[in-house]
Amino acid sequence: MECRLHLLTRLARQRRNIVTIKRMTIGTLTLFATAALSVAQAAQAPTQSSIPPRQTQPPTTVAQTTATLMGCLYRESQVPGRTPTVVERAGVLEDYILADATIPAPTRPGTPSEAVGTSGTVPSSGNMYKVENIPDERLKALVGKRVQVSGRIDPEDGGLGGASTRDRGPGPDDVNLPEFEAASIRELSGTCPAVPASRK
Repeated sequence: MECRLHLLTRLARQRRNIVTIKRMTIGTLTLFATAALSVAQAAQAPTQSSIPPRQTQPPTTVAQTTATLMGCLYRESQVPGRTPTVVERAGVLEDYILADATIPAPTRPGTPSEAVGTSGTVPSSGNMYKVENIPDERLKALVGKRVQVSGRIDPEDGGLGGASTRDRGPGPDDVNLPEFEAASIRELSGTCPAVPASRK
């Protein structure tokens, strides 16, 4: 019996040693694999001296200048091709679109600024803009009216001289509009159609 007990104890020790050796082997292999991967990645990464210096271009004056646009203000749901999000449809947040936008013609001395309400040129970035930075309550009060907004066209959206890119809203819109970061808005005299003309 004692011989049997001695044999079982010896077998148990051997199993523990085998398990310990396996664990050490796996740990060592993992360590070497991690080290080899790190060395391979370091060899592929370019060094500071091999990277050519980035040419920084001065910011364009278009993105920094203030623009003034005139047009009609609409809720996004009124603009063909625009789809309000679930939150916007619930009335929590809404997007407002300046349509039929033109750059006002310079006024002559003695001429009221509102007298040029329908004259002006269409900006090269189009005639529709998503108006940002004005409180929803203020925009809601001006829906369906002619307005004049001052601010800047978002430089990420192409500016006055570029093409528009997809706006950052989450809705699946067919018509992508540049964003107009408005600093001020005021009502003008004149009327607006119930539905805006298509984007130019």
